[in-house]
Amino acid sequence: MVEKINVKHTLIHEDSVLGLVKGQVSEQVKDVRFLTRGLNDTYKVVGKESFYAYRIYRHGWRNEAAIKFELDAILYLKNKGYEAVGPVQETGGLCVKKIVAPEGDRYGVLFSFAEGERPAINPENTYLIGKSLGRLHRLSNGFTSEHERGYSIDFTHLLDEPVSFIRPILKQYLGDAAIEVLNETVMYVKEELETANLEIGFCHGDFHNHNMHLHKGALQVFDFDCCAIGYRAYDVAVSWWNLLHNYKQEEKECWNTFLQGYEQEYSLGEENKKALPLFITTRRIWLLGTMLQNRDVWGTNWIDETALELFILQLKTDRMGMSKDWES
Repeated sequence: MVEKINVKHTLIHEDSVLGLVKGQVSEQVKDVRFLTRGLNDTYKVVGKESFYAYRIYRHGWRNEAAIKFELDAILYLKNKGYEAVGPVQETGGLCVKKIVAPEGDRYGVLFSFAEGERPAINPENTYLIGKSLGRLHRLSNGFTSEHERGYSIDFTHLLDEPVSFIRPILKQYLGDAAIEVLNETVMYVKEELETANLEIGFCHGDFHNHNMHLHKGALQVFDFDCCAIGYRAYDVAVSWWNLLHNYKQEEKECWNTFLQGYEQEYSLGEENKKALPLFITTRRIWLLGTMLQNRDVWGTNWIDETALELFILQLKTDRMGMSKDWES
């Protein structure tokens, strides 16, 4: 007897992707190679003269309207002269292809390919990265779309929804005391930020060196999958979080040059600067919640007492620093 199975996520074969991209570019497509799996699947499309990237969005992660909002934002920025890697429109305009996969409907979009390499973290490059984010914020002022993104980068998205995935895991591994730390931290962050005069505007949502390439001295920014309208200070804090989390030795000097670059293009403002440590903690909570929500991407082997105790320790340490910064 053959048992019926349920499917969470399928990997689309390269031959099928080849069929999906045919007719979207004027040149001959020679090959398709699976590139990387994350919240979405990305393929490298090899043309006779150029490379492209084909993204297939995960079922249930982004609907068609949300994807079109993302593409509208990228094209708006590109039309303003921003260094975003955009969707391909060579043969008949923008194409969002519906894919009927075993797990449900998915969508595919063909993008240009970002030449170059991930920028190394050093003062020169972080100045460029900060400058790029400042340009993004400045140039995206005035952006609107007829398509609904489905969420904003607000407390619901950054805190409430992630916490709903974190609480049961903390309960299972660490008990009620850990949940109390999480609840108190969330309450503190909300109380401090709700009365602050924070700038709202279009945000990339995941702006750090893993989502850009450096080519011939110029940055190319990609992966706008987390973009939305929301707190600009959060967008800046993501870059600081990346330095603290992944490049601790370079953090102090590179954070300073990042801010210098940003403020060459756009003024962050004192209240937004003051809020940055609170958004570092917010980023920690959002990321853990997102990873728990999408365990079919990251697996479950990393979920243990050690990892969760570190998370709680980080919240406590952040809280001590935040209290000092906010009261000064």
